[in-house]
Amino acid sequence: MLSALQPPFFCELASSQRILIAGMGGGFDVFCGLPLYFALRAEGKAVFLANYSFTSLPYVPRPPLAQAVFEVTPELLVTPGDYFPEYWLSRWLRTQGEPDTVYAFRKVGAAPLKTAYEALVRHLQVDTVLLVDGGTDSLMRGDEAGLGTPHEDAASLVAVNELSGVHKLLACLGFGIDAFHGVCHAQYLEAAAELSRAGAYLGAFSLTPEMPAVQKYRDACEAVFQMMPRYTSIVNSSILSAVDGQYGDHHATSRTQGSELWINPLMGLYWTFELGAVARRLQYYDAMRATQTLTDVGRVIEVHRDGVPIRPWAAIPV
Repeated sequence: MLSALQPPFFCELASSQRILIAGMGGGFDVFCGLPLYFALRAEGKAVFLANYSFTSLPYVPRPPLAQAVFEVTPELLVTPGDYFPEYWLSRWLRTQGEPDTVYAFRKVGAAPLKTAYEALVRHLQVDTVLLVDGGTDSLMRGDEAGLGTPHEDAASLVAVNELSGVHKLLACLGFGIDAFHGVCHAQYLEAAAELSRAGAYLGAFSLTPEMPAVQKYRDACEAVFQMMPRYTSIVNSSILSAVDGQYGDHHATSRTQGSELWINPLMGLYWTFELGAVARRLQYYDAMRATQTLTDVGRVIEVHRDGVPIRPWAAIPV
């Protein structure tokens, strides 16, 4: 009976058998997909991990699947402490008996990123691509008071939306985290409402500490944080703090000292959407399609912002 209240997101995934979960914004975004990864694996589905990488990748020894995507495995020679989230995640996955390849995309524009996604989709024979955003700034269309860190999110959103023959979804985890980068969360909620009217909002659901998939997510984060102590993920440590029931100005890492945080229960919610509808809201979508580099992406965003009225900041009236 209660299955009638299940978010539509799970119905969208019901027929998927081979799913690529990809962090869209770089850094530790792929970690925000780990609860979904473990839950879907427990359902018997084939699930793969990828990430838009901030790490320099030329020394990866295996031939790339395409110019902008590489296989990251535990066999790489990486010095403890080096910034390479995909590698340390790969190492941890092997200790758990999980498939241990994490695919890493170079820091490129939407056009070569699309080519890389096409190669990876063919290689893995996936039927579904699920982009994951650590935070919620991927819903910013271009005229908001603040866009957060839009470059990688926009390149990923456009690249994946241009793919054919696969189901495309988006999940955001970490409501409120992007306030540090100037995102107006009233405008995020406005975007979610607009997508709901369009039939593209697939529901929200909470992570709770007793969920086995959440426990594995925590274990993965803590193991990787130990290997990269200077680069503890602010996003994921904040999400885990929220899942634990922390509230307010709680600091799980010294990296946030000197700033004021608002850890809150909303940070532990996944917000899910049909990716195509989110992409169609992006006001500079057409210009993004031809971008080759992140410099191109930044130029497109800057030109767009210079040419449109920027909406004022709006407070959430609660």
